[in-house]
Amino acid sequence: MLENEYEKIEQKLEEFLGIDVGELREKIIEKAVWLNKDYSKMVVLRIYPDGSYDIGIGQKGSYDGLSYEERLWVEFSLIEPWDLIEYESVIQEEDGDGYIDQENGDEFKDGNELLDAVFSSVASGFYDDFEYEWKKFLKEFNDWFEGFEGE
Repeated sequence: MLENEYEKIEQKLEEFLGIDVGELREKIIEKAVWLNKDYSKMVVLRIYPDGSYDIGIGQKGSYDGLSYEERLWVEFSLIEPWDLIEYESVIQEEDGDGYIDQENGDEFKDGNELLDAVFSSVASGFYDDFEYEWKKFLKEFNDWFEGFEGE
């Protein structure tokens, strides 16, 4: 798919949900960024035919029992700082207070400051895995939307 096709889907998504796509992305990323991710969990975005949606944390392998027609179910992976190349060399300080990047000396006073930095990087499009999942979601949304729109 070309970038302008994704942009058209994003516009359709905005109109359907009544929320700016950037704000939706931020809500998903906010749920996805963890200091120590639990590999048994994921972020779940559910979109309903009436234009409502919810975002939460789900247990892998569990579902809400609703059909594809009743809602779109999309999963996003959890993200921890070390998933991003730019934070691979960040370690916790020996005294346990804060984090430091061993390569460039950047300091993060606590886990929240580190998570804020990771959030900014992901939201800015600097994490390819999330960008891939976002584009996959856009395709799924488009297929789902066209499916019930054509009924």
